[in-house]
Amino acid sequence: MRPVVAGKGTESGRVRGALEGRVALVAGGAGEVGEGVVRTLLGAGATVVVPSRSWERLEALAARLEPGLRARLEAHELAVGTPEGAAELRRRIEPRGRLDLVVASLGGWWRGGPLTEVSLDTWRRILDDNLTCHFVVARTFLPLVVASGGSYVLVNGAASRIPVAGSGPVSVAASAQIMLKDVLVAETRGTAARVCTLVIDTPVRTRSRPDGGPEWLSAEEVGELVLWVSSASGVEAAGANVPLDRRTLEWVRRHGWDERPAPSP
Repeated sequence: MRPVVAGKGTESGRVRGALEGRVALVAGGAGEVGEGVVRTLLGAGATVVVPSRSWERLEALAARLEPGLRARLEAHELAVGTPEGAAELRRRIEPRGRLDLVVASLGGWWRGGPLTEVSLDTWRRILDDNLTCHFVVARTFLPLVVASGGSYVLVNGAASRIPVAGSGPVSVAASAQIMLKDVLVAETRGTAARVCTLVIDTPVRTRSRPDGGPEWLSAEEVGELVLWVSSASGVEAAGANVPLDRRTLEWVRRHGWDERPAPSP
């Protein structure tokens, strides 16, 4: 871990203090959607751990945060999707004695030919990047979440339920990620931990794509839904595949919610 320097950012008054004293890990937090999740969780008072292979991306993330948020950002230059990187990050987190929330926003998009023309090397690479990394992160950090009675949130996409021609390996990995979540839910039943998936069903506005239609969510609004599913009111999301879209966000806001995190055991 190295010190980072931060600049501008935003903080939602709605969620300020909701995660005061809590520790969150955002795997993929240096990405454009992950950045919005990180900013929202920091604004809610959490200490947020963000790993990345690239120190430059971590520095850029910190530089876009306002100083008040930057103090609770912990940046770690390592590959959390590998067994070695995940084990090292766990070694650094464990002295805190708690891990209340994990957000796994991992993987990426790929477009090529039909499945019958995909090379074995490409197939293995995409499954490693979009599925195996989720297994590695869950295997390493879910036990800490269970011990804290916290929440584990996987971020997935519409390709998990809609077969996308020309992007077959992505659809296969995304669908398997849903079953990975289902198995984790079954294996944590009887504990205080909650596991769920947020399925991104609408485009997300980010730094590189700031414009969009009224149905688009901002990256910070994605973070707001992460905060809701990990809150006392989000208990109904436990085990579910929660559609991450404008309709869900408006439902959450319309019905109101208890912004406190779910109580620890």
